[in-house]
Amino acid sequence: MKNKKKNIIQDIKKYGDKALFFYIKKIDGIVIDNIKEIFLNKKIIKKSFFKLSFYKKKIIKEVFIRLKKYHFHSLINSWQINNKIDIIYGQKINFIEKICIYVPGGNTIYPSSIYMNCVPSLIFKPSYILMITPIKNANISNLLLSIAYINNINNIILSGGVHTLSCVVFGTQTIKKVNKISGPANYYITLAKKELFGNVGIDMLAGPSELMIICDGKINPKIIAYDFFSQLEHDTNSQCILLSNNKNYINFLYNIIYKLLKSQKNKIIILKSLNNSFLLYKNFINSIEIINFFSPEHLMLCIKKSNFFISKIKNCGTIFLNYLTSESYGDYMIGPSHIIPTNKNSKFSSSLNANDFCKKINIIKTFHNNYSKIITSFFSKIEKFFSHYYSSLIRI
Repeated sequence: MKNKKKNIIQDIKKYGDKALFFYIKKIDGIVIDNIKEIFLNKKIIKKSFFKLSFYKKKIIKEVFIRLKKYHFHSLINSWQINNKIDIIYGQKINFIEKICIYVPGGNTIYPSSIYMNCVPSLIFKPSYILMITPIKNANISNLLLSIAYINNINNIILSGGVHTLSCVVFGTQTIKKVNKISGPANYYITLAKKELFGNVGIDMLAGPSELMIICDGKINPKIIAYDFFSQLEHDTNSQCILLSNNKNYINFLYNIIYKLLKSQKNKIIILKSLNNSFLLYKNFINSIEIINFFSPEHLMLCIKKSNFFISKIKNCGTIFLNYLTSESYGDYMIGPSHIIPTNKNSKFSSSLNANDFCKKINIIKTFHNNYSKIITSFFSKIEKFFSHYYSSLIRI
């Protein structure tokens, strides 16, 4: 697969649209001769919005407003400080101009992926947003297009995979090159993003979804069972871990999970992903060390003294407090993006946010610069960069 992926990337880079059409035919089994067959402009996207019912329009607007309010709190502004002695310094905040969001497709649609990728970027008002989604959704739904419209998406390409991703990175005769790609997808797209990084910015290398639940055994086990199911139905590699200080509760929960599993529509996926999951009996104090080691994508604290835990947790994507707060709420509408570091990556990174879509440009100015000369000449001489040394001293 690694060589195949590299070949696709190189072919797209070299042959552009012709290579894209070739791989769409080879991989997707669809013959196209012109990019217009899979390319939607803003006029087409806008028309779909007005076909929606009042009820659906109200819901998709409400989600947009709620998420934007949350991410607006991350807004950072340019700043400058003058110490009135020898230096002025500051930072200029610029938006990333051209963004591509990858929205998974296949047997269903994922409208939430549009919100979770776009809304954080809109805080800094990028000049161009392109969405790509697999060609199996050629009969794309009005709902998906409508959500794309209110999220200010300029164009949509009805094609996914490594071949389309490569087009937006290098540009083709008809597809604009972008500056950053955002959006989780399957294993192959994640590998491609890793390969393409450097030619383009990426959000993160997200893996299978994870949930850790800390539960004291005082909550209806059916609630916890459905939290398991909602997490594990993402895909067969998803993982759910429960830690409890109540052995009887764990045994009861085990039986409830397998009893309710029979009635789940995605039971085949859930059953396979249960192999990655486990129930642990642990004292809550010792659980903190386990949480920080696993660094889970999602953490549910279904216990009374949750504030004590929050103060001790160092590594985690998103924390859900009390049993009333479903992890599913975070997937769709609460506020934070559901694009969150997995595979222990929250030890060094955060969930997707507005700061991922801006650049910080440093600004400095010196005057009466004797102090700057002294410091710079001191270090440049130690490091044997003698031109640095003279460059600092030559200034009057």
